[in-house]
Amino acid sequence: MPEGPEIHRAASKIRKALEGNVIEDIEITVPQFSGRKADFLGKTVNKVEARGKALLIHFDSFVMYSHNQLYGRWTVNLRKTEPKKWNRALRVALTTKKHTCRLWSATDVLLMEPWEVSGHPYIAKLGPDVVIKETRVGDLIEHMNQKKFQKRRLKTLLLDQGFFAGVGNYLRSEILFTSGLHPDRTIASLSDDEKIALAKESLFLSRQSYKVPGITIELGMFEKLRELGFSRGQARHWVFTRNDKECHRCNSLIIHTRPGGRRLDYCPKCQV
Repeated sequence: MPEGPEIHRAASKIRKALEGNVIEDIEITVPQFSGRKADFLGKTVNKVEARGKALLIHFDSFVMYSHNQLYGRWTVNLRKTEPKKWNRALRVALTTKKHTCRLWSATDVLLMEPWEVSGHPYIAKLGPDVVIKETRVGDLIEHMNQKKFQKRRLKTLLLDQGFFAGVGNYLRSEILFTSGLHPDRTIASLSDDEKIALAKESLFLSRQSYKVPGITIELGMFEKLRELGFSRGQARHWVFTRNDKECHRCNSLIIHTRPGGRRLDYCPKCQV
């Protein structure tokens, strides 16, 4: 499932292609919206934004909401470029004078009036977004200090978009590692310094993953590993998908677990 950095990166590409431009052609295969093509044609896109793992495209009178879930993906191409041939199903294609933005295979697509956005169940529950520059360490600490989070284990809490919006599976493992926190710890068990570390690493790794797609390890170490012959996938993370391999910091073997059926990898020595 795409995480916050991937959705924000997609939003940046879509923003450049759509924002301030008029929709000249549209294709919709979502059955409940097949009769609403006229709502798009000739209309200007006012704003494109990411909220956690959701993407919003704003027009004057309505907003198109999409959430990629497991299989959804946006692509952006020049208008004259033929779409990629693959096994994903087209949901929406928005075409301007120069570009076509296509949403593939997403199962959660809605058209809402602007006033409805803040009350959407997913949007309404979102915690502070860890990718956007406006979010500060203090914002995350204040949020995590709420009573409702105190007894929950970090391994489940970090996948809750109501805690830190935009954190997903690979970021969860990586944030816990660089924070030095065991997945079974609770918020109530953290010292003030550990809360600061959790907040700082959540922001740092999410923003690095946005700027340098999907890379959470130190960039200098990433380059050294690549020079040694490691593939990009093998070199880009501290612990995620590195089970039974040596920790880059202490040489202990990384442990693989699947709480709730979702992959989580950690170092038994570095994370306490």
